[in-house]
Amino acid sequence: MITKEVIKTLYKQYSKRPKSADCLDMALLFDSVGVMHDISVDIDSDELVIGSIDPKSIFHRIRLSHIHAIVPFEEWTAIVLHSSIVFLNRLSNRVSIHLKPPTPSLTERLRTMVGK
Repeated sequence: MITKEVIKTLYKQYSKRPKSADCLDMALLFDSVGVMHDISVDIDSDELVIGSIDPKSIFHRIRLSHIHAIVPFEEWTAIVLHSSIVFLNRLSNRVSIHLKPPTPSLTERLRTMVGK
């Protein structure tokens, strides 16, 4: 089961991009959800294309250089990015996207403390 703590851990554990896209476990992605989600790699533009996501969505095409990790779970496969995670279901073509909430800057935190 994917909880808030698991999501928080994913962001923390995969906070940096791999040295190259070759370090990503693309075989895992294609083996687990490739056919179900009509996944392909556009070599010319160096992008991962997820066919089960609406072409108008910004998550339909993801630059390989922006992917931090591909993580398998029991029912889902996660594509971890800097400030979002795309969860692809292994049993159906359902997609769930988590957007990381912005963290307040030091100035914003000081204003909040002084304002109280």
